[in-house]
Amino acid sequence: MTQGELAEHLGVTRAQVCHALRRARKSERIEYEDKREYTADDVEEYLQVMRNLQKAHQRLDNKQVKAVVRLNETKPVAVVYWGDHHDGSMGVDYEQLDADTEKIRDTDGLYVIGSGDYKDNYNTDSPKGGQFEQIIQPGMQDLSVAHRMEKVAEKVIALLRGCHDDWDKRSSDKDFIEHLCQITDSVNLWHGGELTIKVGEQEYLWRCRHRYKYQSSLNKPNAMRRIMEIQGPCDVAAEAHLHDPFVYDGHVMGEYRVLLRSGSYKLFDEYGQKLAGYKGKRGVPLMIMYPDRKMILPFRDLDYGIEVLNSLRG
Repeated sequence: MTQGELAEHLGVTRAQVCHALRRARKSERIEYEDKREYTADDVEEYLQVMRNLQKAHQRLDNKQVKAVVRLNETKPVAVVYWGDHHDGSMGVDYEQLDADTEKIRDTDGLYVIGSGDYKDNYNTDSPKGGQFEQIIQPGMQDLSVAHRMEKVAEKVIALLRGCHDDWDKRSSDKDFIEHLCQITDSVNLWHGGELTIKVGEQEYLWRCRHRYKYQSSLNKPNAMRRIMEIQGPCDVAAEAHLHDPFVYDGHVMGEYRVLLRSGSYKLFDEYGQKLAGYKGKRGVPLMIMYPDRKMILPFRDLDYGIEVLNSLRG
């Protein structure tokens, strides 16, 4: 039989037949006494170990893109979208950041969704030059951010990862947000996701990102509108990243909805000045949500929002 006929007869490929014949011819001349080899059963055992490792890894992974949280409150509550602290940077307004941290910690009925970029985190795998604008290095920034989060731990509902935080994951497979979520006992919302907040008889659906596609310098709410068009309607579509806060309250996709972007405590940096003389703007959007009726009162200004919240809660 030819090699082709033999392959057809055995139901294998011609290449397999050639390989088997070569091995047979070689074995007539060369005999190995301790050659290491593996079998198909060994491969199957290895792949099963891989599958078991995957399952074990998933049990240790606390990242999620959907979460539901209930706030056990009978009075109106407020949720702030708070991030872009850039702790460690030379251009941060630390006095304002510290003051807002205390306000959030001390205000009854106020809760936090972290919007990312809690530290500046310029390292060897980040854009060049940024490390020269840091007061302290990334390791000490971790310590500073963790210390701040401990102060407001009881208020934090969820945290998501910003692009500066993501440099850890890109260069060392380290998820700093996981560590912060352990400190605050909160949801690790990964790069962003869907958060349903239940309070009283009501449910409020938030879709949160640090940064989303479809940005427009002329149409600020564009990215948030696209979140709802692509992922579905929600009560609040929130993002951060651009250090330029705004809050839009209007009729979108058949209902009154809120589109918002949080600001930043990093007021100056080389990148913003080089682009167009941009200056970061402090902005902590605050949403008051009622437990007895579906209603959101949006505030761009943290201080005014806290003042109204305090009056509503008596």
